[in-house]
Amino acid sequence: MKIRHVHYSPPEPLPPDLFTTDPVSAVIFQFPPSVPVDTSREAASRVAGHTARIREAIYLWLRTQGSHGATAGEISTQCGLNPSTVRPRLRELEGTAPWAHGKLPARIVRTAERRKGMRVYRVLHG
Repeated sequence: MKIRHVHYSPPEPLPPDLFTTDPVSAVIFQFPPSVPVDTSREAASRVAGHTARIREAIYLWLRTQGSHGATAGEISTQCGLNPSTVRPRLRELEGTAPWAHGKLPARIVRTAERRKGMRVYRVLHG
């Protein structure tokens, strides 16, 4: 007997997106952050349309954890994402991403608590 399951699909992104095509913000947010290396730029171009959706999925999952919070490792495992994709989204959710230039509000906080050597993140209430 096969058990049918439903794959998780993250919600649609909330505006504004970091990498908008709006002419006013296009100068700053035309491309995702990358270093001047071909492979880095290629990877950045592949995720350009997905970062807001991934960021929102991480935020919504982290909300389900309540005061327990989660580490970057726990988030990547539970959401099925590569840790290298999760960490920049956490910086954006913290409001501390240098590539965001302060355009994204802080929605989570990185606490001093550690589990398995990793910092715990919690959702800001308010």
